[in-house]
Amino acid sequence: MPLTFLYYPSFERSFKNLDTATKKTVKRILKTLLVYYASNCRLPEAQKIEPHFFYKQLRKPYYEAGVENKIRVLIEREKSSCYAILAGNHDQIKRFLLRH
Repeated sequence: MPLTFLYYPSFERSFKNLDTATKKTVKRILKTLLVYYASNCRLPEAQKIEPHFFYKQLRKPYYEAGVENKIRVLIEREKSSCYAILAGNHDQIKRFLLRH
């Protein structure tokens, strides 16, 4: 069963504050995430469009995804629903995790 992908308002706020180049990277991550989820979480399928795509669990229920090292998307995964929480760099995600 494919996963449903939704956006929290916090993601939209974090995305709005990014520069144009970073927004393009986040859009690449989101596009690849949709392929990843539609393929029942098969990494090779996602890596066909973005060879450096990664998806890893940080701690339940949080995951991060990216296509390069600098920018990532933080995701909360609950059963068959995934929520984009934040678009940011490693330090921003680390700060979020320390608060939650």
